Amino acid sequence: MLLGKPLMLEPRSFELLSLNNQKHPTFKNIKHSIKSNVERTAIIPIHGILTKKPGAFDEMLGMTSYEQIEEQIAQALADSSIETILLDIDSPGGEVNGVFDLADFIYSARGKKRIIAIANDDAYSAAYAIASSTEKVFVSRTSGVGSVGVIASHIDQSRFDEKQGIKYTTIFAGSRKNDLNPHEPMTSESLGSLQKEVDRLYEMFLQLIARNRGLSIEKIRSTEAGLYFGEKAVEIGLADGMTILSSINKNRSITMNEQTTNDLETDNLTKYRTEVLELIRLCNLSKMPEKIGEFIEQSVSVEQAREVLMELLAERTKKTEILSAIPQNSEEELMMQVAKSRAQSNI
Repeated sequence: MLLGKPLMLEPRSFELLSLNNQKHPTFKNIKHSIKSNVERTAIIPIHGILTKKPGAFDEMLGMTSYEQIEEQIAQALADSSIETILLDIDSPGGEVNGVFDLADFIYSARGKKRIIAIANDDAYSAAYAIASSTEKVFVSRTSGVGSVGVIASHIDQSRFDEKQGIKYTTIFAGSRKNDLNPHEPMTSESLGSLQKEVDRLYEMFLQLIARNRGLSIEKIRSTEAGLYFGEKAVEIGLADGMTILSSINKNRSITMNEQTTNDLETDNLTKYRTEVLELIRLCNLSKMPEKIGEFIEQSVSVEQAREVLMELLAERTKKTEILSAIPQNSEEELMMQVAKSRAQSNI
């Protein structure tokens, strides 16, 4: 995950997000088309964990980037045939970086065209920051909004390293450069520094929601980052009314993010996805998740990766393991590992 970095994310999905600017291959065969009819409404899907920049795994994991969302909204604003922009949101939240800028962009679009959001089913944390920036927010009887808070985490794996016979020595300049090193216990200074940043971002988040919803900061603070559903969300002022997407979606005009792929492109994507998941499984079983990005970037085959990992394991443990004999992880766990691998090269 993005260790030591504050996130605006509903806690149950916290482990799923781990993104940075590490290079990965991109899906070049996925195309997006615009379909229209008489409704003059642009429906922009905002689904899954949210990130600042688009990444290679976004299509596979169902993630959405702030840059992509802003581009699609800007496109709808510039289209004279569009009268209403509807944000179809089903997301636990995501990265802090980029969300405040996107929220301000959406807020500034109020009045230019009708822009509304619907929680279908979840609009939590960063996703709610986006929803609240529109003119109206709608929920269904069971969908939720809220989680107005910030969270960060640090993993101390020093004892694990010790059991593996590994000792890390970090050479650094600048007293805070080694803060949040996962191979060492967190110091009180590091903890204090991270808590200050979480608190700072929390205040920014409160101010944003208060402005967007016309509520006091203390009113938003009193929610204590809780989740609110259906009528309760409307009652406390986090939503404006209740409806379901299908009610708005009848004869909808435009879906800004519909994929059109031919059979060959679909087959290629499926094959690539299978290979990536197997690479993740092998690296995960070998306790070397940092190798995932390297293998994918260098187009290493599954068999080549297996050989490399077995050699590294032999050096580390003085014995080889037959990786294929170990039970496979679930696909959900593998996808979580994809995200985790993308935070290995933070500066």
